Amino acid sequence: MAFQQGLSGLSSSAKALDVISNNVANANTTGFKANQTVFADVYSTTLGANPYMQVGSGVSVPAVRQNFTQGSITTTGNALDMAINGEGFFITKRPVANDLQMFYTRAGEFQLDKDGYVISANGYQLLGYPGAAGAGDPQPIRVPFDAGKPAETSQVEMTFNLDAGQPAITATFDATNPDTYNFSTSVQVYDSLGIAHNLTFYFQKTAPGSWNVYGSFDGDPTLVINNPLTTMTFDGAGALTSSPNLTVNVTSPLSNGADFGGNGDGVVDVTFNATQYSLASSVTTLTQDGQPAGELASVSVTKEGRLQARYTNGDVKDIATVAIATFRNPNALISMGDNMWAASLESGQAAAGIPGSGTRGFITGGAVESSNVDLTAELVNMIIQQRAYQANAQSIRTQDQILQTVINLR
Repeated sequence: MAFQQGLSGLSSSAKALDVISNNVANANTTGFKANQTVFADVYSTTLGANPYMQVGSGVSVPAVRQNFTQGSITTTGNALDMAINGEGFFITKRPVANDLQMFYTRAGEFQLDKDGYVISANGYQLLGYPGAAGAGDPQPIRVPFDAGKPAETSQVEMTFNLDAGQPAITATFDATNPDTYNFSTSVQVYDSLGIAHNLTFYFQKTAPGSWNVYGSFDGDPTLVINNPLTTMTFDGAGALTSSPNLTVNVTSPLSNGADFGGNGDGVVDVTFNATQYSLASSVTTLTQDGQPAGELASVSVTKEGRLQARYTNGDVKDIATVAIATFRNPNALISMGDNMWAASLESGQAAAGIPGSGTRGFITGGAVESSNVDLTAELVNMIIQQRAYQANAQSIRTQDQILQTVINLR
């Protein structure tokens, strides 16, 4: 009597139940990919054996295959969390210098360590490319805790109306005497140190349709060279007929030693989008291209995988681009635990690139990929394997009863 068929069935069903149990246990594990047991029949061969008389020797489990279908994307609210929407794996490494062993994961639960490196939940460093170019070899991504660089103001643009009903003024302009001008407005500008200053424009009507423009820097007209700056003229329909462009030349460097004007020459280009209607003098829009220094406020990830640092001064800097790896045969990856895989000879070498290139998926920031385990299907499979186990046990019991009958022959 042969018991190996039933024994192999018991062993295979037990392995299948192990796989199913592991899937169920990881139903809530971020980035987990469900496993599937592969069964194969077993036949023993003998030279000269009649092929029509072969009896199987049972069943084996030649492989446990991983299911790399997409899991659902779940929003977490954590800015550094990432989910790959499509194919590919995040690339990570141990936080050890010169360690060339790479590990691959779909679990995008990332955070910053004390040194600013982006790390996974188990402390491994996330790899990417410097800046937004996606060139070179992937390196550990590090968010610098530096200040947002200030920028000197070099351009100012204003849209405004000057009241056509204002009287002409013949008095000499004096910034401290409001009776010597009809309207004034200020724009906040920045020097090379990020310090804010007030650049003020004064408009003095000298005749119908003609206005002199004066300037002051931090309330001091003597710091502005060539006052008046320009004369604005309007036609009978209130449209500007003189050039809308002018330059304001401020004495530079400033008293605090900072440069000003974008090139450090103290020159600011100004554009006036002006009208002269019978409406109160007012400014509609006012913009300038300078900015103060800023502190790191937040970090976010775009769908193209660009890690962007945002500063309190409004500056946005591309720190790095997340690297995504793909494999010819992902089913041959070696599971290392902690939501990680390692490459094998059968999987082939990792092909790294930026998100969205080739077959690589895009990144969803502030979210993670949930486990792709289908609990309903796993519970049904569990019942099937339980029945298979019971049936194989019954096969062994039947073989035992037959053997006992033979032994009892007299």
